[in-house]
Amino acid sequence: MPGPERWTYAEGASASRVICGLWQVADLEKTGTILDPERAADALEAYVAAGFDTFDMADHYGSAELIAGRLLARYDPAGPRPRAFTKWCPPPGPMTAEIVRRGVTDRLTRLGVERLDLLQFHWWTFEHLAWLDALHELAKLRDEGLIEAIGVTNVDAAHLHL
Repeated sequence: MPGPERWTYAEGASASRVICGLWQVADLEKTGTILDPERAADALEAYVAAGFDTFDMADHYGSAELIAGRLLARYDPAGPRPRAFTKWCPPPGPMTAEIVRRGVTDRLTRLGVERLDLLQFHWWTFEHLAWLDALHELAKLRDEGLIEAIGVTNVDAAHLHL
């Protein structure tokens, strides 16, 4: 059985058109019991075997990034491997270069990778304009090679135009 259709999200990088969201990890861990990252990565491996090799997560989805990191560690970073799309959802406030870099390096560390496939930036309220500072800093980190592609969540068309 063929896997799902693929789409190109960045030059030379493709992902499954059907993406497996890992938000359920946060729900499963509400009791304080953390999922075993290796066993959870085994479950994700079954999706990969069926061609569903793209996973969506966020900094606040419990241990989802750690689980995806255990899955990614099973593959040669230079070869074909699953894709991990994550979100960084900082609270509104100052967005200095140091704060943004820390948000990105935390994602890199939890996923155990040298470059994020897709970092989706989430902003809670547009009354605080620091989101623009954050996006400029994220672009610099992309240019440094720490991020392959940048996306946004919770951004309407008017703010995206900015």
